[in-house]
Amino acid sequence: MRILRLLVATLALGPVALSAQVSSAALDDSTRHALRVLGLTADGLQIRGDLTYDDTARVAAGDTLRGPLVVIRGDADIRGAVFGNVTALFGDVIVREGADVHGSATAWRGRVIVEGGRVRGALGARPAAVAAVAKPPRTTGEALALAAGWAAMLLVVGLLALVLSGRQLDETVRTLEQDFSRAFAIGVAAELGFLPLLLLAITALAVTLVGILLIPFVLVAAPIALMGLITLGWLATALMIGRAVFGSAANNDRGALLRAMLPGALLLFAPWFLAAGLQASGNAAVIARAAAFAIAWVAATAGLGAVILARTSRRKAPRPAAAASGWQTPTPIGGVATARRPVPARPETAPK
Repeated sequence: MRILRLLVATLALGPVALSAQVSSAALDDSTRHALRVLGLTADGLQIRGDLTYDDTARVAAGDTLRGPLVVIRGDADIRGAVFGNVTALFGDVIVREGADVHGSATAWRGRVIVEGGRVRGALGARPAAVAAVAKPPRTTGEALALAAGWAAMLLVVGLLALVLSGRQLDETVRTLEQDFSRAFAIGVAAELGFLPLLLLAITALAVTLVGILLIPFVLVAAPIALMGLITLGWLATALMIGRAVFGSAANNDRGALLRAMLPGALLLFAPWFLAAGLQASGNAAVIARAAAFAIAWVAATAGLGAVILARTSRRKAPRPAAAASGWQTPTPIGGVATARRPVPARPETAPK
């Protein structure tokens, strides 16, 4: 009976031993060096049968692997439980959601990526790679909260713009209403020419010592100014949409401007809320975000061009001429060589 048991055990261990010999012969010098640095031996791993070479080792959800797992030139994809250390040489260790590793996770010239699973031991990547914990995907509630936060921030900026520069905002809206296509073309030109103009300004400042000192200020102030103009243009577009859709009165009254801006801004943000609602829909969410970005870009670009046009037309507008009167002060600019105060005629010299 004892001889029979030994014979059965030998037949059972035969394929494992053969696999161990093949795997041991396939190891190159770099792999042996990595095993030696990590304190592992190929023979000890092969006897347990948890060494995978040149392939991806997968532990499916619900499966349990007892003992260390080593993958050479492949990835370790863990979805179940591993009671031991997980090591990948020249590959990544990926701990999926629901996985539980009762040990450490180490990658030699690879990455350790934790996607919602649990690693009870240490995370490490050697010699130069960095272990990374993957950020979980954003939920629908988080996406909606993010869109609502951006909308609230822009509405606050819009209120400040109404208080501080309501007349300029109204002029920008009128420019948009008069020629939207021209404003959009100028906005595109401004966005494309911003970086070359900034580089040209920096080059001109670098000629003098004072200019060199001003370069950091220009590098900070120029992008902030551009973002301010773009924000003002986006608010002007929202105001124009509110006036067009809801028929608000086109005047400079702050209350009327606010009543037109609020619904216009909500309409511009509607695609973003739709994309946030489709966060878990895969390709539909990507398409919705692309459409929302395109709408926001067109609105901001056209508004930027309208801001530039409004400022330019305001500077070119002729100043009203001063009304002529009986008394003029002699000035070289006015060209008045001699000026007299009108004196009423004397009674004795008045014509009869």
